Amino acid sequence: MEPTTNRKKLQIRLGFTLIEVLVVIAILGTLVALILPAVQAAREAARRAQCRNNLKQWGLALHQYHENHATYPPGYVFAVPVSKTSALSLVPPNKLNRFLFDSWVPPAPVPPPQDPGWNWITMLLPQIDQTPLYRQIDLNRSVGAPVNADKIVRALPHVTCPSDTDAGVFTVLRKDGTALADASTTSYVAVFGKYGLINTNPDDGDGTFQRNSRVRAQDIRDGLSQTISVGERAALFTKAPWAGVMTGGTVRTTPGAPVYTSTIEESPCMTLARIGSRSLNDRFSEPYDFFSAHSGQVFFLFADGSVRAISSGINLEILHSLATRSGGEVVKADF
Repeated sequence: MEPTTNRKKLQIRLGFTLIEVLVVIAILGTLVALILPAVQAAREAARRAQCRNNLKQWGLALHQYHENHATYPPGYVFAVPVSKTSALSLVPPNKLNRFLFDSWVPPAPVPPPQDPGWNWITMLLPQIDQTPLYRQIDLNRSVGAPVNADKIVRALPHVTCPSDTDAGVFTVLRKDGTALADASTTSYVAVFGKYGLINTNPDDGDGTFQRNSRVRAQDIRDGLSQTISVGERAALFTKAPWAGVMTGGTVRTTPGAPVYTSTIEESPCMTLARIGSRSLNDRFSEPYDFFSAHSGQVFFLFADGSVRAISSGINLEILHSLATRSGGEVVKADF
């Protein structure tokens, strides 16, 4: 019996006990819990820096465009069409003719034309080293025309915030939910102004950009450093083409967006947003509002070319002052 006992004493344990394994797992879990937030914070800081840089590039492009053309580009381009339909065709038949009157059906509402619809981003393509793409686009045809279909789905530099998780190619829908065209998104839209009906009166904004606008630096009387020109509107909130406005298309709240409402707006909102009755990143925001993928703030490009982060909790009156180009307001705030 003695030799067997000695052999047992000489045995070497090569594995770990269950308790030891659990202790190691607990230690690793604690380390990951401590390190992960720091890693995520570093990544978000890098994404914010890239978003700032994107807007900075648009600021440089805007100033170069202004230097070349003595004006900023329009919010989007609209050519008034010549109507071939007589207004009399919309008048119901004579009410004395009961048969015709009872069988008359009002025509379906036709979306107001917005063609060709190319926006400020498209106008600035040569200024961001995208001259070949600019030359390929048929600017005399609409954004949604088949001839331009392969251009508007292309991914561009500086149009997407890296924190915008829903960016990419999407399908523009009509009001009835049918597909109109595919397009690539943008995370940035031009400032229409304070309030204003972008859907029905896209020419009447008091900001830096409207339909067919030709705003000059000297027209921004509130001061270039006190007027916002371009701001964030993430695709995770609302998807819109970088190329411009499509007649018959709509702008919709993205499914799963971090808001309480789901809204459908008209096509002019594809490239324009305003400061209305809600503050930034409000949970009741609609597609014509600014909305950032960064929590707690929204990045804006000012008319002087600077980029600043504006807190979501900023006073609404200050936002209104910043959104107008010549409202005469004096802004005293640290953004």
